Amino acid sequence: MWVGLLAALIASVVFGSIYVPVKRVAAGDGFTAQLFMCLGAFIVSAIVNGMLDFPPIHGFAMIGGALWCTANAFAIQIMNRLGMALSVLVWSSLSCLTGWATSRYGLFGLSPAVPASLTLNYMGIMGLIAGGVMYLFVRNNTQESSDVIKPGKENFSMELRSEKNNGISAIERAASFLSAMFCGLFYGTMWLPVNYMKNHPNEFPDAPTDSTFYVFSFFCGVMCTSICIFITYCLVKQNRPWMNPEAFVPSMLGGAMLAVAMTAFVIAIDTLDQAIAYPICAMTPGLVTSLWSILYFREITGRQNLLRLATAYTFTLVGVALVTISKEVSVF
Repeated sequence: MWVGLLAALIASVVFGSIYVPVKRVAAGDGFTAQLFMCLGAFIVSAIVNGMLDFPPIHGFAMIGGALWCTANAFAIQIMNRLGMALSVLVWSSLSCLTGWATSRYGLFGLSPAVPASLTLNYMGIMGLIAGGVMYLFVRNNTQESSDVIKPGKENFSMELRSEKNNGISAIERAASFLSAMFCGLFYGTMWLPVNYMKNHPNEFPDAPTDSTFYVFSFFCGVMCTSICIFITYCLVKQNRPWMNPEAFVPSMLGGAMLAVAMTAFVIAIDTLDQAIAYPICAMTPGLVTSLWSILYFREITGRQNLLRLATAYTFTLVGVALVTISKEVSVF
């Protein structure tokens, strides 16, 4: 269990930091940045695959990578409108509920993962949701942009915007929230194809039980989908994609961090079960993102803001603790 908790902790910290490298560079509309992010993740996953003695690629597992990449392609645009912390917290909440529900109730052909204490498990989920909702009341400061501005190009900064930003209309803001929620649904189902394979050995007799053997297949799906999205984007833009060369290396670094986090995430799932690991790995990165905002970027200040954030932290940490112990402890 402790190995699983350590893996979940590593996954949470790294997941909460993957967008930090591109935070202070102009990432534009995000489609070029996501291509290089996926490339960085693909390279690291290939290294992991080599360390596992090159297991075969599973095409069905690539579907999960396609789901993740589709959501990630719009992540930067959503962050440009809602801010990094708020965006992550919105889709983390939906991802948490989706991943937990599919495992807990055995949706989409999975075997139900029933914890030792249903009451503690449900209380933990309620705590996680309450913490996620409270993050909506934490406001970000308007920061001066330090992005690279190219002549003739609009500066699309990934700077966190103030929640009172008059440049965002109510309709655009609502659409951004809705998009973030859809991203959460995609993130929450990204590992579903792998779990389906492992739960249906009759249909997939060669499917390994170790989830790390699917990581490279997952990122093959990510890379293929990313290329298709970028080609479509170039066609729509009439071969004039928005590019900033200074964003390439930070984007690849973020992708490399993603592959590390994903590997730790699947180890946590195998050790703790998805009903336990998914809420932890889905919600805790929001804490990390907020810490980056407070301690490094200085984007969240003020007594009221910090009190709201501390309250949200408390709900989230209590929720994570309850979900974790619900697997082993039967109280109610």
